[in-house]
Amino acid sequence: MKISFNFISLVLLCGLVFSQVSCSVKKGGGADSSAKNMQPLASIVVLPAETVSDKGGESGNGGGDALRKGAGLVDITMNQETTDFRNVRVLNSRQIEDLMKEDSEFAATDVIKHLGSVLHCDAVLMITVNRYRQRVGGELAAESPASASFQMRLVDVKTKAVLWSTDFDETQESLLSNILTFNKAQSRGFKWISVESLVTRGIHDRLANCPYLTK
Repeated sequence: MKISFNFISLVLLCGLVFSQVSCSVKKGGGADSSAKNMQPLASIVVLPAETVSDKGGESGNGGGDALRKGAGLVDITMNQETTDFRNVRVLNSRQIEDLMKEDSEFAATDVIKHLGSVLHCDAVLMITVNRYRQRVGGELAAESPASASFQMRLVDVKTKAVLWSTDFDETQESLLSNILTFNKAQSRGFKWISVESLVTRGIHDRLANCPYLTK
């Protein structure tokens, strides 16, 4: 029985409803990731990025095609950014579908648990792209700035608890409109950056603050 990745996304979403309601999640940080009882994870599997439209949400934040392009960029960036973490494995959509063919009847009822069993991983990292809009204009004068938003959720394969979560939501601002962005503007050379640069840097910064990644 072949299971599409969109179906997998649906089951994952349903499985997370209870855990997200029951866990207190800090925006931009982790689900109390500094707790003393935090256990190290020997293996983390990163699933292919999804888009908000894959989950039935509005695709107006850059359009469906733009969101899929953003998800593709996230996948490439995650491969690059996690090479130094020995407990992380990044999977693509084809690998997921192949794994789901093994005992697919069981897999359809509990996707996360099935992946944990087959891959012997402790947790899965899921990423959803909510907005992906390219800059309109050049580096020195932009009519519309780059804008992006995504979420990361690290889920325990046994308990389905959200171990760590983080959000990224930014639309580049000019220094004149917000003087508080001076340091960020300086690091960007006081230029209008592309959405690719915005997302890539956002992923780098978020992963740097995840306590479960091991080098």
